[in-house]
Amino acid sequence: MDEAEDQLLLEIVSKAIKLPGVKVDRRAFLAKTFNHLKGAELAQLVDQGPQILYKAKDLIKVANRVMLNDMEKSTVFLLLQGCRLIL
Repeated sequence: MDEAEDQLLLEIVSKAIKLPGVKVDRRAFLAKTFNHLKGAELAQLVDQGPQILYKAKDLIKVANRVMLNDMEKSTVFLLLQGCRLIL
């Protein structure tokens, strides 16, 4: 990632954090997302950010996986809510 992309990403994340209802326990999220890391590696990841241990292309893959997982959960939830309305 070049400097402009880094700045844009930081700007997007900082704006998203300010949105109502978007609160995430950063440590818990990172520990769950990178569950193969333990001890010192996890502490380094939390303190310095995942870009310290991973390349941008790998982080994009992780982000896509997280988004797909969340989208699947939302879809199932909405489907179940729709079924409740029909019954």
